[in-house]
Amino acid sequence: MNKYVKNYKSFFIIFSFYFLLSCNQTLEQKQKTHKTCTLTSEMRSVPILLSDSCLYFNYLQHRISPQLIMFTPNYQLWSDGANKSRWIYLPENSQIDTQNPDRWIFPVGTQIFKEFRKTPKQSNTEIKVETRHFQKITPGEGIDSWLINTYIWNKEQTDAKLAFATKNVLNTDHNIPSEQDCVDCHKGNTDIVLGFDAIQLSDEQAKHAFGHGPKRQKNEWTLKSLLAANKLTHSINSPLLPGTVLEQKALGYLHANCGNCHNPLGHAAEQDAKHLKFRHKLSFDSLDKTDVYKTAVNKPTLNFTATPYIILGGEDDELALYQSALFLRMNSLDENYRMPMLATEKIDYQALDLMHKWILTLPTSTDASFNKKKKKQIKSTIFKAISDKDKQLLGPGIQLELQIFNPNNVPDVFAIYWPEDKSLTSSPVMDHKDGYFTKKLLLGDKGSKMSLRNSDDVGHTIYVKDKKNKIKWQLSYMPPGSKFEQELFWEEDIFVEMKCRLHLYMSAWIGSIKSQYYKIIELSQNENYKRTEMSGYPEHFNKLKIWLPKFDLIDIDIKLNEEKTIDLIKSGKILGAVDLCLNFVRK
Repeated sequence: MNKYVKNYKSFFIIFSFYFLLSCNQTLEQKQKTHKTCTLTSEMRSVPILLSDSCLYFNYLQHRISPQLIMFTPNYQLWSDGANKSRWIYLPENSQIDTQNPDRWIFPVGTQIFKEFRKTPKQSNTEIKVETRHFQKITPGEGIDSWLINTYIWNKEQTDAKLAFATKNVLNTDHNIPSEQDCVDCHKGNTDIVLGFDAIQLSDEQAKHAFGHGPKRQKNEWTLKSLLAANKLTHSINSPLLPGTVLEQKALGYLHANCGNCHNPLGHAAEQDAKHLKFRHKLSFDSLDKTDVYKTAVNKPTLNFTATPYIILGGEDDELALYQSALFLRMNSLDENYRMPMLATEKIDYQALDLMHKWILTLPTSTDASFNKKKKKQIKSTIFKAISDKDKQLLGPGIQLELQIFNPNNVPDVFAIYWPEDKSLTSSPVMDHKDGYFTKKLLLGDKGSKMSLRNSDDVGHTIYVKDKKNKIKWQLSYMPPGSKFEQELFWEEDIFVEMKCRLHLYMSAWIGSIKSQYYKIIELSQNENYKRTEMSGYPEHFNKLKIWLPKFDLIDIDIKLNEEKTIDLIKSGKILGAVDLCLNFVRK
């Protein structure tokens, strides 16, 4: 018995020893030795895994190395709504060469990491999708002095591996750029680093920061802290962009999102656009000295677009937006027309709103001309009184007379329909020509597909925003020759206005009805009196609906040989009247 006990104890001790040894080996496999930035800065090979870089002190917990310090630019680059974090390592006792305060040269060994986060489709949780890594490996400046790597995160969110040119990462809309895309964007600065300069790190400018993403926190690098740490070879006073808060935000946005390409070193300068400059210089102490105002504001376009101006001041007329290439191209998703052209597939509507407000403050060029025919111009007209109308309504069917008293209330269109019928099946089509919708009203049944086409020579961005009925949708930019489909998803008897974000005068209506028995009547300018009739519907129908824009829907019962008059009332005032007569003449 004792023999077996002794053997059992011996077996247990041996088993425990090897079990603990195995666990320790497994733990060692999981725990990689942390590589310091001091060590990796001397390496010239590219790590295959992000965990083999110096980003994390503990990569299992994703704890950032204490050698890396976070920074956040005042004007963050738009990356299709991704949230980003950035860290930089500057070797001990090194300095950034700031002899040229606008073009910094970084010391060998500098490392920069940028993490991108997005929310996957059908999820509410943000995840890491990409981390970029820049490392300076040789003295000098420019692309040849740097290693540029991008890493794609795994679905377990434990590590990331080297990858370029990957689309829709981890079921998000995030795309990892190609190596050439990285070069094209970053070659616009002398030593390729973007977002780490005097304007972007200025403590004074931070109060007027702009752009999507987390804001700067305490203990991040700023211009003052870099100077205090003796990290700059030449002192730089904390700069402030010229102009009002709105003008500073506009200049800052253009510096960060456009100036990387649009400057003498940038990609745009190699593509016949060297005349256009958006990058700011610290010597620009007034608006009129900035390259933005000297090369873009009220300056004609030279190529790439039929739009006449790069930026046309809109102080005199909001239609200046329609003649500003910057505004139109920022509002485009066409890959051959959009701006920025690289690394984005979504419109930055926050920035578009900023540009909209800023452009409307700029003086309008005296050479600019606007087609005022595209705006309604109300002229004085003698209106026919109802008592002067022809009293006799002739012909079979329903006859209608519309009278509007005030010229400001004359509608572009109205419609009549018999709601007792429920047989409508339609595929309505709306086109664009000569800067207008080709129809003033479309009618379709709920669930039908509207075909929206662009036969115009300019692009459009079509949208509906009806707060009263809580109906909202927007199409992407429609370049010339394009077609889109949009489902008519709202309930019966609801009519919504369709507009264009680029051409503010454009307007048309879309109505949801179920009856195939309807008539659309369009009115010309100042046509305050209109007579029309409708036949060909079942004679037993006696319920009629009349729709006019901006008025409540008229819902009436009418019998054979009956006449009715309906006042058009808005805000308690009678603005017009509708006369109806149902008069079937049977043969």
